[in-house]
Amino acid sequence: MDLQGKRVLVMGLGLQGSGMASARYAAQQGAQVRVTDMKAPETLAPSVAALAGLPIEFILGQHREEDFRWAEIVIRNPGVPRSSPYLRLAQEHGARIEMEIALFFLACPGRIVGITGTRGKTTTTLLLYEIVRAGGMKTILGGNVAGVETLSLLPHIDAETLVILELSSWQLEGLVPHQLSPALAVMTNVYPDHLNTYNGMEEYAEAKATIFRHQNETDSAVFNYDNPWTRHFGEEALGQTWFTSLKRGGSFKRGSSEVQPFIFTDTPLAGQHNLENILLATTAARVLGIADDVIAQAVHTFRGVAHRLETVAVVNGVRFVNDSTSTTPVAGRVGLQAFTQPIVLLAGGNTKHLPLEDWPATILERCRAVVLLAGNGTDELLPMLEGEAQRQEMRNPVHGVFGDFAPAMEAAIALCQPGDVLLFSPGFTSFGMFLNEFDRGDQFVAFVRRWQGAVAE
Repeated sequence: MDLQGKRVLVMGLGLQGSGMASARYAAQQGAQVRVTDMKAPETLAPSVAALAGLPIEFILGQHREEDFRWAEIVIRNPGVPRSSPYLRLAQEHGARIEMEIALFFLACPGRIVGITGTRGKTTTTLLLYEIVRAGGMKTILGGNVAGVETLSLLPHIDAETLVILELSSWQLEGLVPHQLSPALAVMTNVYPDHLNTYNGMEEYAEAKATIFRHQNETDSAVFNYDNPWTRHFGEEALGQTWFTSLKRGGSFKRGSSEVQPFIFTDTPLAGQHNLENILLATTAARVLGIADDVIAQAVHTFRGVAHRLETVAVVNGVRFVNDSTSTTPVAGRVGLQAFTQPIVLLAGGNTKHLPLEDWPATILERCRAVVLLAGNGTDELLPMLEGEAQRQEMRNPVHGVFGDFAPAMEAAIALCQPGDVLLFSPGFTSFGMFLNEFDRGDQFVAFVRRWQGAVAE
């Protein structure tokens, strides 16, 4: 895409890499670049500093209509909803709406592997990346990975590079106008999520389906057969398709009854869901031609992902686990099911208006005590927990709702006994009390480290 001399407006600078990469790329391509973001200048100061020296104009703390009328191209951050009236204004004045990931696909000379799904996409992506690296292939990691500027990877990619991208539903939306899909697509699962920005499950799931919709017959795809949505999508894919199934004990090609047994189970990762992720990643690795012994060793040494059931410390017999990227009730339930030890749960936050389903029942079943962070999601959960406790004739395990993180942590620690897991798995979004789920996880880790140090003194 030729950006030379074009008036390019980057909507959403952000703190995680996408907006910075778009602004840098557009400036380096010779565009006239403005960046607009509603966040305060002091919040965005690190991102602005990272772009120092480039001819970029920053409009921070506000969106101005004049900037959207000025733009020929608007590059929207994945967090900006498609329904934004500012985007509509830009389109009415002739602007094209693009996203970072589409610019990357159009310019990328390497072969792209894309991984999406509601849960497990980060673990699957990073494990596949480690397997490919261990196999000696030239590879690079990008997409929906915190802190990675995907467009900035382009100078390091050639035709021999295998590009492994984690792709969110919002990023995949950017591929639709160009009818783009990766050469190898992996779908982990689809569960209710982001229904505050999508008009129902069908629209959300279809955004995910972009990962394979525009493949051709020589492309490949891997789907989780045990999830109804991804099983259905796997039957529609045009390329060569493989299914993975823990229930069937392995993976198999679409249309075949021959199951390749799942042999890569020697892993330090906890939980049935991580076995699903490993089966998906190892099946994709086999599709890429990587030897089983290389795959097995990579699985054995892979320690997981920060903020995803991450063991931070064991202090006085209590295991502190950071699962801050648990932003949905499904993720909250899965986190609880990863452990057999008694659990003291720290949860709560703000809602995405998702069904709680069997999360409250799982909390009653698995948790000895529960401490909650304030939020409108917590307001939804509290009566469901009380009702479930009454239905089961059990004591309600909730020991309070806290508007500040530090007292919530102190209360949770005080409830722990040797042999317990203190699990920070919120089940809701972080907005309000934290910058994002990564900041939330970082604050948990920092608190545990400080408390560990105080205990050791």
